Amino acid sequence: MNISETGLHDLDQSQQFYRQYGANALLPEIQWTELFKYSKLNDTHIQALNTLYQSAVPLALQVFADLNFDVFSPAAYKPQGLGLFERLAEQEDKLIQSLQTESKDLTDPVRHQIWSMLLRGGAVLVFKAWLGKVKTDENVLDTTQFDELSDLLFIKTPPLELAKYLNVNPHANEDHIFLMYGNDIYLDRFNSLETAALFVDLGVYDAAFLSLRDDSVADYLKEKSYVSQEQIDELQCALNPLFCTDLTPKQSCVA
Repeated sequence: MNISETGLHDLDQSQQFYRQYGANALLPEIQWTELFKYSKLNDTHIQALNTLYQSAVPLALQVFADLNFDVFSPAAYKPQGLGLFERLAEQEDKLIQSLQTESKDLTDPVRHQIWSMLLRGGAVLVFKAWLGKVKTDENVLDTTQFDELSDLLFIKTPPLELAKYLNVNPHANEDHIFLMYGNDIYLDRFNSLETAALFVDLGVYDAAFLSLRDDSVADYLKEKSYVSQEQIDELQCALNPLFCTDLTPKQSCVA
């Protein structure tokens, strides 16, 4: 066995170790302030991220293990029986139950952060952090292999229902953090159109601005009388007065 083969063998053994221990909630520590060094994380944010991390990653890994899905080689997955989508969806109630238990003694602001992050892809984020850590032994996000499965880890529970489960006042005067990593912003998508509208109600987003980003959100917000097409067009022109008719690049805001 040459040196490169030895390195690959050691990496395989390390990844197998993390699979087994991760599924049993023995996870490597993530230094969130180092990972998101361009974001102003405080103790409340870090506590929320750690709680999500300790609850979401083990449940996801248990499903992957049951289905013989290798998170380090997702392209090699061959579905058998009940698929990955269905099995992960079945875990959502378990995740919420776990978070109920883990967060019951936490402060109101921490529970609020957990709620807010979950609605905007928090479970996806902590899994990417775990995957980056175990693949590189560094505090990095894995942004390669797992992108095609990211939406699977978005919870589907409606925002107000989730707030009840976590004993959160959804209209509390708390911040809703966005996390910078490289040139990307995380926690800027929603688990549903209902959540998108709620974040307009909370003043986190402007309805016209959000509508410019995603046509499906625009249609929903117009139907609910949050915004008119005229207001959307006016904002488009204000942002780009020389080229009012040019379309703003679209992106999917809803998982």
